[in-house]
Amino acid sequence: MGMLAESIAPEHEFRHTPNDDPAYNESTYYNFSSTASGITGWVRVAMQANQPAGQASVLLFLPDETLFGHERTREVTVDQIKVGGLQIDILEPHVRQRLRYEGELASFTDPRVLTEPRAAFKEAPRRRVTLDLAVHAHGRPFGTNGDDPDKYVESTMAWGHFEQFIGVDGTITVDGTTYPLEKAAGLRDHSWGPRDWAGPLWYRWITASLDDGSALMVLQVARRDGQITREAAVVRDGALSEATFDAVDVTWTPDGFGERVVCDVQTAEGPVTLTAAARPPATYVPLRHNRPDDDGTVLETRIGYAPYEFSTSDGRRGTGIVEILDQLDDGLPIGMSSR
Repeated sequence: MGMLAESIAPEHEFRHTPNDDPAYNESTYYNFSSTASGITGWVRVAMQANQPAGQASVLLFLPDETLFGHERTREVTVDQIKVGGLQIDILEPHVRQRLRYEGELASFTDPRVLTEPRAAFKEAPRRRVTLDLAVHAHGRPFGTNGDDPDKYVESTMAWGHFEQFIGVDGTITVDGTTYPLEKAAGLRDHSWGPRDWAGPLWYRWITASLDDGSALMVLQVARRDGQITREAAVVRDGALSEATFDAVDVTWTPDGFGERVVCDVQTAEGPVTLTAAARPPATYVPLRHNRPDDDGTVLETRIGYAPYEFSTSDGRRGTGIVEILDQLDDGLPIGMSSR
């Protein structure tokens, strides 16, 4: 049954013991969106214990600007999920968490400039941001606990990997102006194991929170061995169920961002077509990761983000995020020429 087959024990909320691989990574991520507030965003803490290194990232799509920040550290804590100004507290495993951030984020009206991040951050104005969010579970966690290699979702990205639909409440304060995050919902993710961003050819990861209180997750990964991994889940009234699909179709902008994303999903309640359209005015964020290959060439990976408005073939509407990762070929996503 894919990602719903294994139980995720409470201890998997916390740090795992790494092997000796320098690429070992432990990542904790939350996304959220609110139609009432007009805010979509995500936060992530990642730690590489064997380097040692840690990163914290915060991305916020406000109604009139995009805020982004990234911090690095050489100090990796064992008993906290914290880097710089971003801290994630596990209050009750699989039930409640708290997200807090205090610091400066760069402000962008057109975040496409992050294609060249050094220049973009140098020129961007700064906003003082405080984030205080209470997170509660919407359904049980689902995924793989890392014990069985045959069940890895993508072995180059992680061994263990679980997700959970969530509700989010709280406030985001920007330069003294407070935005209540009203009736927000989203998805959280925790993964551990050696990570290579250049491992998959591409993936599409959809989180859609709908106006009837249900939510969908769709993940499609293209592996370098030619295999395609497909996982999907639905939650309604706290009840989690598996879903299936054949493909995620992307309509691209000329410079390689997902303008429209469509997926036909078979759910326990019947078939539904899920359509995501970049929220106007479209604000696409390119985040990148580069590493040298064995032959010395540079492998370039782009992770594209935008806030999306969702609609379904049965009349529901919603908001959320589509994370679109591709290896770049002559500066464009390799997935532009494939499904």
